[in-house]
Amino acid sequence: MKVTESVAVARVNQKRELWVISLVVPLSLFWVILAFTIPDSFSGYFFAYSLSLFLLVWLLYYISFKLLGNYGVVAGFGLTMILFALTLSYRWTSGYSDNFVIGGLLPYKDAKNYYLGAKLLLNGFPLNRAGQSTERPLFPGFLSTLLLITQQNLKIALAILVQFAGIGSYLAARKIFKVFGALSASIFAVFLYFYIQPLIGLTMSELIGFAAGCFAFVLLSQSAETLNGFDLALGILTLLIAVSARAGAFLIFPLLLLWIGWIYRGSGRFSIKIAIYVAIGLAVGYFLVNSVYGQLLGIPSGSSFSNFSYALYGQVRGGTGWHSAIEELGTREPSDVYRAAFRFFLAHPFSLVIGIMKSYWDFFLPGFSGIFAFGINGQDDWLTYVMWGLGMIFLAGGLLWLIRHARSRLVSLFLVGFAGMLLSIPFLPPIDGGSRFYASTMPFFFVVPSLALNWWIEKDKVGKSSTWYAPGNLTVLRLGSILLLTSILIIPVLIFHGKSPLSFNTPICASGQQAFVIRADPASYIDLISGGTKTCGMVPDVCLADFAKNGTQGPVDDFYRDLLSLARTSKAGLCIMPAINLLDGQFHYFVADDPSILNSISSGQVISGCAIETCSKNQSIFQIIH
Repeated sequence: MKVTESVAVARVNQKRELWVISLVVPLSLFWVILAFTIPDSFSGYFFAYSLSLFLLVWLLYYISFKLLGNYGVVAGFGLTMILFALTLSYRWTSGYSDNFVIGGLLPYKDAKNYYLGAKLLLNGFPLNRAGQSTERPLFPGFLSTLLLITQQNLKIALAILVQFAGIGSYLAARKIFKVFGALSASIFAVFLYFYIQPLIGLTMSELIGFAAGCFAFVLLSQSAETLNGFDLALGILTLLIAVSARAGAFLIFPLLLLWIGWIYRGSGRFSIKIAIYVAIGLAVGYFLVNSVYGQLLGIPSGSSFSNFSYALYGQVRGGTGWHSAIEELGTREPSDVYRAAFRFFLAHPFSLVIGIMKSYWDFFLPGFSGIFAFGINGQDDWLTYVMWGLGMIFLAGGLLWLIRHARSRLVSLFLVGFAGMLLSIPFLPPIDGGSRFYASTMPFFFVVPSLALNWWIEKDKVGKSSTWYAPGNLTVLRLGSILLLTSILIIPVLIFHGKSPLSFNTPICASGQQAFVIRADPASYIDLISGGTKTCGMVPDVCLADFAKNGTQGPVDDFYRDLLSLARTSKAGLCIMPAINLLDGQFHYFVADDPSILNSISSGQVISGCAIETCSKNQSIFQIIH
């Protein structure tokens, strides 16, 4: 008897060891890939959607889910980590620049404001001067946590953020596999990857919204099957954080209340008591997360989601977009925009109907604003239309299958999640930013087309030999969610209240020059290197030729052109440092005519001197004189 027990214990221990290995190997593989300078000619293949890549990724996911036991976990989780790492690697080795990033690393425009918010907190300044950070403070708060634990290393902080998104994506796909089999899970995983692919490597709130949304999706799915109250509460809170960090489909919550009242109905038809308790909890949570939290970081009351006024104005104007409010009214005061929107609605009520119809049109049709990744390259791009058509057929087929099986607690969860997204589309018009607004609830959308083939193909039988070690899997899920919530809600408040702005001696500068005091943070700058002067090819050392070749906004962005011009006129190259001037708490891009200026400076060391400000339409540049 003792021998039998010893054998059983040994098998359990071996199973646990294999499970740990199945986690450690993929997680380590992610960092190994990022440690090497992979040619961007190779990693570029994984940077954007293509039909060949779509089919390859789907096939590889399908094979990984068909493998048994921990071999399947290593293959599937490893594939996810490889895909996310290669996409990030391309940004770091290509010198890529667009509307959100400069040189593959430095935050720009909207992304810059989130980075600014995180830096303000880390230097003891309130968050009330950081653009989007005042409207959506959860992500800059989380980013400040990442920067704190990485000693303000932007490069490593971004990698951690990307890995979080990859972990969430695989956990969500793994849950679909456990219930519906390999085919549905592989379709689900490939859709999730190509949705988040364009946002990998950016300091944008969509990544944390996506990651938290995936964690919430799995927790709520788990609670639907087991009626576990802890998983339900943690899932609801995680989803609330996700939708608040990347303002998204808030109308999912009223429908979730109805769903919770139904699944916890006991012997009755509906539990009003449970629904009321959850409603009170949601109301309190929403108030704490979206009002009290911001005030704890120095944001005035009422600032959260104030940009919704611009979106509403665009909708009542017939779907003209958020920018129309600023252009036509000449103000960014939300109360003035709301009043103007209301007056226009009273005069032209049907215009709002047009705006709503246009939102659904933009959401479902192919193109930049559409929900599917199949971008249109030209009018004759018939393969793209075919892929989009198949996506819509899968969406319709999956929805019909879900409706047919709506009595299942899990299926009903998918239905209310999908319905909540659909109802929210008019309040998140794609014209204002494409499909990225829905990042926090995308698992609830893509689960629908992933189940379409259940009509014709019997789901894969998931036996004991192909299951992931369940207790460990659930522990990772719960601990990951708690860690995420702690990093978003608690640590940033401690950072802000534990810091105070430091006093510095102001450098004496000549007339027309600007005094500055900044910190030198590791891997939070780029050096534009001219050919032959220094080894380049991986941020922060960016080859000037790559920077010039891969700048997508060159024809329209004067800030990018100014940086390129300064780098070309310099003999050695250019160092570009986004930093807060500690003298006044203002954020600027500082440039130095020496790409090795930070080589002899230790991490966190204070740099002071004088600079000349050069203003462009999009962003000012502070050129360091001495």
